[in-house]
Amino acid sequence: MELKKTKQPIMGIAALLIILYHLFPVSRSSDVVSGVIRFIVMTGYIGVDIFFFMTGYMAYYSDTGNYFSYIKRKFLHIYPIFIFCCILYVIMGKLSITKAVLTVFGIEFILNGGGSMIWFIPAIMIFYLAVPFYLKLVRKMNNLKLLIISLAIWSGIMLALENFTDNHSLNIFLCRLPIILLGLFLAGYEGKWRVNIKAGVGVVLLVAGIALNYNFGYMIKLAFPISDIFYVTAIPYVMGIILCADTLFTRMKSYIFSALGKVSLELYCLQMVFGSLIFGRAIRYVNSSLVAFFIVFAIIFILSKLIHTDNKSAFSFTKH
Repeated sequence: MELKKTKQPIMGIAALLIILYHLFPVSRSSDVVSGVIRFIVMTGYIGVDIFFFMTGYMAYYSDTGNYFSYIKRKFLHIYPIFIFCCILYVIMGKLSITKAVLTVFGIEFILNGGGSMIWFIPAIMIFYLAVPFYLKLVRKMNNLKLLIISLAIWSGIMLALENFTDNHSLNIFLCRLPIILLGLFLAGYEGKWRVNIKAGVGVVLLVAGIALNYNFGYMIKLAFPISDIFYVTAIPYVMGIILCADTLFTRMKSYIFSALGKVSLELYCLQMVFGSLIFGRAIRYVNSSLVAFFIVFAIIFILSKLIHTDNKSAFSFTKH
């Protein structure tokens, strides 16, 4: 894997999948092409899983020597755009000031999980708070052993929460912890994969992952023995996309996906704030849901570029 080199276009794929999932008009036609597009769009939530994997992967290389300095850097990397979007929600009347404050401090996320506005950001911040401690364990223990122990502890906690609590809204994040841990684990093998092996494993995982996700994460989403466990069964699909994309982007440049990846966090946040609103306005004038989608996509991308001024922007998600 050479994800330190290809992270930006891969983040672009993730951003595109999320935008498709939230905004793309799905056709109900029964032809094969429509069916394939419908599957890609309706499983586009895996864009978040790609984000999480890449976050774990790149966290492995973070300078965590000074804990508070590390947390400050991470906060400044991801929170300004989050706070900005919360302010926009208040101005738009979609969020009270009190709820906006609770959202910024992550309390809404802890209480409501995926029901919290742009829940992804406080979830990532919680992960960053734990990274320095996990990396200390990585340096003391065998990486594979630590992964197995971590997954075993995760499994026990998840089963306990499933059986002894009624609110499983946090599972939208908790069921993504395995993909984050996998990212931390595989980061130790950066540059050690032969291209043909990486491509072969990627194709196998992609094919197997599509089959798994079609059965357990598409029309019917697996919720046994743990609520939202379909995020875990989606891991082969996610890893297949990442490995195949890594193989492709090490051999060729992708200016489109790189451009999307550069503003991936801004795209994620702004489409949540303005996406549906702009789509509703656009559809009135063009009378075509597909054209309206491309109008929304173009506007959100331009706004994202305007916010993200340069590679050193505090809003840059890919900077570590």
